[in-house]
Amino acid sequence: MKIQDLVRERVIGNIKTGMKGENGVPKKLSYFNVEEDKGTTYEMVDIFKQLYPNKPTTLKIRFTSENPFNFKFKRYVNGKAVCIGNGTKAITVGKDTKNNNTQIEIECDEECPHRQSGKCKLKGSLKFVLDGIEAGGVWNLSTSGGISLSNIASEIVKYKKAGMSIIGVPFELTLTEQQSLAYGTYYSIDLRRTDIKPQLVTNSEPQLTQTNVQEMKQLAKPKEKEKKEKKVVEVEPEKDMKNNIVEDKGNKEESKKDGSNYFVVKGFMPEEINGNEFNKIIFQDENFQDIEYILHPRANQEILKEEIGTLVEIKETKIEMNKNILCKYEIKAVVSSNGLMEKGETEELKEAV
Repeated sequence: MKIQDLVRERVIGNIKTGMKGENGVPKKLSYFNVEEDKGTTYEMVDIFKQLYPNKPTTLKIRFTSENPFNFKFKRYVNGKAVCIGNGTKAITVGKDTKNNNTQIEIECDEECPHRQSGKCKLKGSLKFVLDGIEAGGVWNLSTSGGISLSNIASEIVKYKKAGMSIIGVPFELTLTEQQSLAYGTYYSIDLRRTDIKPQLVTNSEPQLTQTNVQEMKQLAKPKEKEKKEKKVVEVEPEKDMKNNIVEDKGNKEESKKDGSNYFVVKGFMPEEINGNEFNKIIFQDENFQDIEYILHPRANQEILKEEIGTLVEIKETKIEMNKNILCKYEIKAVVSSNGLMEKGETEELKEAV
């Protein structure tokens, strides 16, 4: 064994994103919190509160090790860890030949009934120093949230793959509120390096981007089809493609380069997920096929006030629990007594009235 393997940084305080509520039930917090416990003295609580006097959602940190994030599977009983594993082997409490409690080694894999029931969870421990506090040790932040674990690990691995050191460089830890169909409101932890800013990469050699691919597809189209497309553009050279709605013999119809993200509202109906009710919208695409989206509870709810036949541009979606989630959209045209009208026209009518 090497002597450096025996060296362990002293933990001077625990930073938490939760606290014990009524009857000892854990309560989620929307900010980073430090309170007195077995690993955190009153002095450390006080010095943290001086640096962050309010309810901080962002911490400025630096790492003292290239491997500051460790994972363990842990199962607790009455607040005490009774089983700790690494995904292959685990140490738990068992009985010896005299029926006395002792530590035993067992298998640690996905077949474990405690992992399948959710009683045993993967927990991450992140160790760092806080900018502004010199106390001869590191702070510890523990989390078991899957998204938080992934966010932190991904940021660290990114620099490892690039061969860049993370020791002594500035990072930020942020705690942000999220909404999930499965879990409702929760708070995820994100890690971001702050001394490296995004910049434009200039390269003399052409890069194969999504735009290039689309242009190549356009060039590969038959010449006869290209002429037809060009002719259409020449007929309406003054039209603003941004509006995506043009007049044609008294009827409103779409005029856009790519209609794949334009949908017509076909119906609304409630959808119950894990005991919570959400709004489901049934759209019809350009091929007259139905597609269903659950409206994200934090998305703009304006669409629920509109009528069937409303034209919508879908801008941002995601998939959760195998369901399409509508996060961001723009209403392009609505249905009125006079037929289909551009959204801008409806606003003018409201102002006139």
